[in-house]
Amino acid sequence: MQLKQLLIAAALAATLGACSDNAQQAAQEAAAKAKASADATKAQAQQTVQQAQQAATSAQDAVDKAKAGDVGGATASAAQATQASQAAAANAQLTSDTAKQGAKDTKDAAEKAVDAAKKDANGH
Repeated sequence: MQLKQLLIAAALAATLGACSDNAQQAAQEAAAKAKASADATKAQAQQTVQQAQQAATSAQDAVDKAKAGDVGGATASAAQATQASQAAAANAQLTSDTAKQGAKDTKDAAEKAVDAAKKDANGH
């Protein structure tokens, strides 16, 4: 969805190449917001992946320690896995929120660009 919005904003910017400075600037702002949104969502998702990997590693450590008879170590690793899983889940929600906000910002900027293009077209 983010990539689609970025492409739409870029196409809009290219289409408005012959329009007024206001329309061009609005289209460029829409493209910039789409890119910023995609970058922020990607960064947030990468953090979620890292936390999920940490949870998986801790869970495997718990299994290995339990097999070795280290009940205390297994319990500690399981607790770490739980904490990492909870952090990953919270971060997944932040990723979703970031994507939603980015989509809204991009939509608002694209609408502003369309309005500027309409004003420019009416002004010619």
